[in-house]
Order: sequence, then C-alpha cells, then structure tokens
Amino acid sequence: MKTHNYEKHAAEYAELGFEGTQYLAFRDVPEIIQRNVHGTRVLDYGCGPGRSTRLLKSLGFDVAGVDISRDMLAQALDKDPAGDYRLITSGHIPFEAVTFDLVFSSFVFLEVSTLEEIGSILTEMKRVLKHDGSIVIVTSAPECYKGDWVSISFDFPENEREILSGETMKLLFRGTEVELHDYYWTEDDYAQIFGKVGLQAKETHKPLGHDDDPYEWRDEKDKPAMLIYVLGKKVPARKTPAPRSKGTGSRSATQVRRRTS
Repeated sequence: MKTHNYEKHAAEYAELGFEGTQYLAFRDVPEIIQRNVHGTRVLDYGCGPGRSTRLLKSLGFDVAGVDISRDMLAQALDKDPAGDYRLITSGHIPFEAVTFDLVFSSFVFLEVSTLEEIGSILTEMKRVLKHDGSIVIVTSAPECYKGDWVSISFDFPENEREILSGETMKLLFRGTEVELHDYYWTEDDYAQIFGKVGLQAKETHKPLGHDDDPYEWRDEKDKPAMLIYVLGKKVPARKTPAPRSKGTGSRSATQVRRRTS
C-alpha cells in the first residue's frame, strides 16, 4: 500500500514546519543530541524536504540528508541549494561504513509496512554509524491515534477500531489537504527489532506539552503523541576467562626435569 503520495503533496508537505503537535517531536531534540552525541558528522535518514536537516545544521552539525523520494529531495535542494542531499537506491545509504556520529531519522518507520524492512533500514543505519555513535529515532507514539491533537487529526471512521501492529491509520494535518496513512507499530515491536539487529535503547522519551510552550494544547499535556528513541550499538559481552587449574605434582616434576636436563 502506498501510504504517502509525495508526487501529489510534496510541495505542500515541504511547507509544513515544526508547529503544533509536531513541535513536541523536535522541542527536546537539541538537548537529547547534546547528551548523546560527541562528534559533528550527522546523517538525516529520510530527510524528506529537508526540515530536520536544516534544523540539525542550525545546531552546528555537518549534515547530509538522504531519502528515497526524488520529489522530496528536489524540495530540500530548493530550500537549501548548498545542502548535501542524496538518493537512497535499493535500500543502500550512499556512504561508507562507520562514517557518522549521529544517524537521525524522523517519521520514517511509519511508512514501512513490515518489521523485516524496518530491520533492514536499521541495519544500514548501523553500518554507517561510528562505533560510539547514536541513532535518534523520532516517530509517533502508539497512543497517537486515540488523541485529540492541535495540528493532527485521526478523526476518521476507519480509525474507530483497535489498530494492530502492521495495520494503517489515517491522519490529516489540520489546515491542509495532506492526508497520510501511517503504519502502526508498538513499543514491543520496536524493542524486538532493535535487539534483532544488534542495537540497544539508551534513552526513550515521550514528550508532553508544557504550560510555557507556545501553543494552547489539547490532549498533548496528558497523552504522548510522539516517541523518541536514542539507540547505540550493542557492546558484545566480555567472555569471562576460564579459571586456571591449580598446579599439580606432575607439573612440578616436569618443570624440574626441564631445568635439570
């Protein structure tokens, strides 16, 4: 199922910013990155029209954006002509292994229909990540389709059911004609696939709205609409050396013979 019609909505989607409910997806990102990233080389995986890429650049990072959509990359280059934007082909990230201190990705896995494909994407992210680097994943919280949000509406008849892993949920960005169908994944789904590909969660965040945020929140103060993971490569467990056997009389005798031979 084609969930996001970028050919139809690329230009309108490119004009969307970090307003309303999506503000919560990025409000805490600078602090999270500062705490977990110690270098400057960053990959924005699934950069779309480059909003997140430009945000990361504004934080002082050396950023490259990659995406599977030529239409979205065209929008990104239009807004950031000097930017480094590249096409993902056949699932391959066009960079050498162990290149990036941070791999950042926002709202990508909502477009992926199987956990196996999510695993393949994570494996590619892991390949280009430095050994002490971090992956930051921004996605929708599983509770999102049950909330009343400032800038996103899930108020469609097809959502009035218990949505299961791998099924789709329909949403609308309020004030636009951009309608999307996102795949639904639970936290258990993510935990399973993280472990399978050799990644571990270092931090998990479900940001809520604050009174001092620049919005009059609806459910955002009480329910999480967004979910943020910080991942790192699993460190192989150290093997405990086998205890040495105690010396025996015969061993001592052998040593004596060697000394006297």
